[in-house]
Order: sequence, then C-alpha cells, then structure tokens
Amino acid sequence: MNAPFLNQRVIQDRRSGPTSLISTLKFGGRRKSFRRKEEGRNQYVDQPSLRTVVLTLIILTLSILDAIFTFAQLGNGGSELNPLMEQIIQSGFQSVLIIKSLGVGLMACFLAVHQNFKISFYAMHFLATIHMVLLTYHLACIYLSQAI
Repeated sequence: MNAPFLNQRVIQDRRSGPTSLISTLKFGGRRKSFRRKEEGRNQYVDQPSLRTVVLTLIILTLSILDAIFTFAQLGNGGSELNPLMEQIIQSGFQSVLIIKSLGVGLMACFLAVHQNFKISFYAMHFLATIHMVLLTYHLACIYLSQAI
C-alpha cells in the first residue's frame, strides 16, 4: 500500500548540481568550500574564502597606494612609463584614483568569484606580488630622492 508514496520529493535536491556563476553574484549563500578535495576544482562557491578576501583587499590597497605614490613621484620630477596611464594622469588625481580603483577592483572581484579556478588563484597571487614590487619601487625612489 505504501508503494505510491515512497518517492514524493517534489523539490529537486539542491545538491544535485554545482553552484552556477550567476548564483555566486547574489548574497546569502552558505557554501564556502567543498567536502572533498576533488570537488573544489573549477567550481563556484557562495562565499569567498578568507584568503581570497585578504588578497582582494591587499590588491585594492596596494593599487590605491600605487596611484598616490605615482603622483608624489610626478610632483618630484618623475615620469609615468605607461602611455595609457600618462593620458589618464592628464585629467587629474581624482580621475586616476577612480579609474585605477575601479579597473583593479573589478578585476580583483572577478578573480575572487573564480577563486577555485587554478588560473584565478595564481592570478590573484601574481597581482598582489606585482603591486608589492611596485610599492617597493616607489618607496625606494622616494628614499633615494630624499637621500640625495
């Protein structure tokens, strides 16, 4: 008698498929990671990991510091090596800060959404390293200009 009532599940199991890219753009999900190591490759999660959040904030902070130090060096007689940034610099400090923050911020957020993709993982670390090198260069230039 109970045979017709054995499989009455009306709603499909939410775990039957991976999280889609679209669902990563909305807030409120709970999936931060995967249970098994092999599940986490090239899959999306609902919330970024702590490492991803920290890397994104480091990249954004170093990008803003790069813009500030670039203007400081330009004020001391330096020149911009990037021709595209040279054109943007002509429009003023606020424009540079907005464009640079927006560009780097969107790129960092895009990489953060794709945190479980190997290329994104390496790209975030590469961006953080490049910005650290830039910051070191700026600080060395400022130190050398004051030492002379």
